[in-house]
Amino acid sequence: MTGDGAKHAGRWNGSSRIIRSAIESGPVVLFDIDKKGENDILVLSPFSRFMATSLSQEQAKLEYGVMGSMLAIPENYNLSFIIFYSSNGINKGVSEWGQTMQKAYNRTNQYRLNDLSINNLGYYTDNGAYYYYSTEPGKNYEQTMLDSIHNINLPFKYLQIDSWWYYKGIGDGVVNWNARPDVFPDGLPNFIRKLENIRVVAHNRYWAFDTIYKQNYSFILDENKGKALPVGNDSFWVDLFTQAREWNLIVYEQDWLITQTEQYTPIQQDIHLGHQWLTSMGAAADKLNINIQYCMSLPRHILTALEIPRVTQTRTSTDYAFRLMHQADQWAMGISSMFAEAVGLAPFKDVFWSSVEEPGRSYGPNTRESLPDREIAIATLSTGPVGPGDGIQYTNVERIMKCCRKDGLILKPDRPLTTINTVIADWAQYNSASQGELYSTQTTL
Repeated sequence: MTGDGAKHAGRWNGSSRIIRSAIESGPVVLFDIDKKGENDILVLSPFSRFMATSLSQEQAKLEYGVMGSMLAIPENYNLSFIIFYSSNGINKGVSEWGQTMQKAYNRTNQYRLNDLSINNLGYYTDNGAYYYYSTEPGKNYEQTMLDSIHNINLPFKYLQIDSWWYYKGIGDGVVNWNARPDVFPDGLPNFIRKLENIRVVAHNRYWAFDTIYKQNYSFILDENKGKALPVGNDSFWVDLFTQAREWNLIVYEQDWLITQTEQYTPIQQDIHLGHQWLTSMGAAADKLNINIQYCMSLPRHILTALEIPRVTQTRTSTDYAFRLMHQADQWAMGISSMFAEAVGLAPFKDVFWSSVEEPGRSYGPNTRESLPDREIAIATLSTGPVGPGDGIQYTNVERIMKCCRKDGLILKPDRPLTTINTVIADWAQYNSASQGELYSTQTTL
């Protein structure tokens, strides 16, 4: 995945199993580790039909083709692959491959360049944030969010609302993507008016088998897995986003992409369904002037975004909360960011704390952020969204303001931080044994 599984490396020979295959497969980069600076590289990847194509490895042989689980292949169905060569090293070579892919699909970066959530400081409430499924004592979510925006002295331009605000059904899937009255008693539109010129980034996950929308729209249901997916024309997505525009939605965050893909049988059996799902969503978002963030994505989702210019960003890290207590390398996204940037997406580091200690949250008794300055630096230099998620009384305004101007405009480099070629070569030579992290970026003044 762009966040979790992009980092697999080692010496490739007849017995090695370093290449991830099957549904989680993606582009493969082969390079000469004897040239640690300007390596000769080959990039092997699908060139079309990304959601229906997979890779398998048989000893030293790689095989690309239609996923074996598909029930039928239509007459005259075609798919293509690309082998891309560069003599300019890993970072530049992957970028050149990405430019070739973007050119082939006429991808434009205008929506990424003008995405308010990428360019400006926002406040996040997702997994790892202080107010993730938690409010101020004695207050509901509406008042907690109002207090956060109005009482934290930072120039926030938008608020991210996570999965705590809508209705869930079977298997914790989405049954109704509307605000619960115990969360926003006056409804989302009235809440947004109280925020005064603050825009919204809204989270969504996989659709539940018992979703209310199947009453009025066409859904393919998977009773065994407890999930569903809209199909047919784009009316469902258009209606969903039209309603969301009433409460200032600017970015639709499609999370749990891996779950909707791996734990939903029809998408692995219908050769067109995965592509139709993502492109229908993207077409409706374009019609309503809404951008999209991908989260928990597989390489096939990221490659499909080549066809969907409204996908402007993708999370390239793991969830902040899962490893917060152990201070693992949640922030280390130098490889996954290279992939995202190559196909035109802004890498997102996820939420962070700006203070070392923020008591009162239930992530564990020893939960702390030992290096908040590193979190802020990685987020800023990622070129993606920068979204602190501190408790109101624990927000370190001085630290966070190092990332932006007084008006909240993020100070970004020309390209995201990525792992330098020499470290990647060492990493492969020692079969993914960590030798540390060393990144580079650049800015032209």
